[in-house]
Amino acid sequence: MAKIHVEWKGNMIFEGRDSDGHSVVMDASAVYGGDNQGVRPMEMLLISLAGCTGIEVGHAMNKMRLEYSAFSITADAVRREEVPQIFTEINVEYTVEGQGISLDRFLRAFELGAVKYCSVANMLKACSKINYSFILNGQRHTYPLPEGQAGDKAES
Repeated sequence: MAKIHVEWKGNMIFEGRDSDGHSVVMDASAVYGGDNQGVRPMEMLLISLAGCTGIEVGHAMNKMRLEYSAFSITADAVRREEVPQIFTEINVEYTVEGQGISLDRFLRAFELGAVKYCSVANMLKACSKINYSFILNGQRHTYPLPEGQAGDKAES
């Protein structure tokens, strides 16, 4: 069972700790009376999505012995105007550099990590549309790939 503790630190600042004692500071924007001293909770959700999919995709690439020299994730989201202002659409883009990583092999690691195993992505897709794209060795792709795009050989 996952267990966390969040404690008020004054004004709109809260500090959260996980079961291992790692901490994160959250705060509201000035519009909501915050001091902008920490991550906003909705942005934390995007960070969690990117982190979870990144860990899972990275793990899958490691198991497949795909060597990467750079790996980053960017996400943005659209919120509905009415309260509660949940995310209605989330865009996640992965940038990966690695000599010899073919599109097919990366796609397999991506599907295992981001689509199948990431618990955060699987929870969020119940209420938000998640659009995935990736830049693999400088070539941009959307997921799912258009018909006929997979099946390439190793890229350098």
